[in-house]
Amino acid sequence: MNKIPVMIVEDDVRAIYTLESTINQHAQFQVVAVSESISDAKMQFELYTPTLCFVDISLPDGNGVEFIGEQRKKNTLCDFIITTAEKDCSTVKKSVQLGVCDYLVKPLRMSRVMQSLDDFIPYRQQLDGKNELNQGDIDSLFGKSSLSKPRQTPKGIDDRTLSSVRQLIQQNKMNNFSADEIGKKMQVSRVTARRYLEFLESEGEISLILNYNTGGRPSRLYQVNGD
Repeated sequence: MNKIPVMIVEDDVRAIYTLESTINQHAQFQVVAVSESISDAKMQFELYTPTLCFVDISLPDGNGVEFIGEQRKKNTLCDFIITTAEKDCSTVKKSVQLGVCDYLVKPLRMSRVMQSLDDFIPYRQQLDGKNELNQGDIDSLFGKSSLSKPRQTPKGIDDRTLSSVRQLIQQNKMNNFSADEIGKKMQVSRVTARRYLEFLESEGEISLILNYNTGGRPSRLYQVNGD
């Protein structure tokens, strides 16, 4: 299967690591280019013609929103996702007007980046190869809610286990903890523990911290928000 080519336009080293490692972990996406400036991004964009592009707003030699606007004027088929610390309404509104797929606020969370990638797949599939869309297709593209009652938790997340993880963290006043620690205390695999921690992160209850003091690849630690 051909992977979806992705380009990153970003000058923040930690954001680049988060984006590149998360994107390349996804089975259907691959980073083909990384640019740390607008001038380099323009050259790389023409060379690699990405299908999806993550763009920071504040770059050393220009504005990422303006870069997206320039590419839109060229009728590019690429889709864009904003990555930024800016949250003012005017910037968000301008980005929406340019038709960006998503708007990710820094510090970036791996689970949120993965969610953005997962959301992009059905979005692209609905548009590719179709000359006309029905109302259901259009509603889905514009994020209109379904009439059916949504699940309380996503597939793979058991309510009881989730409650036990929350209780474990709260009762032990845990902070700077890893999926390995949670897995050992819960007597579950590291993969399972990580799945529940990523869900809690997506809910804003905990935050992922990358520990760079490992002498090698940074380790993943979690902190309870609000402490």
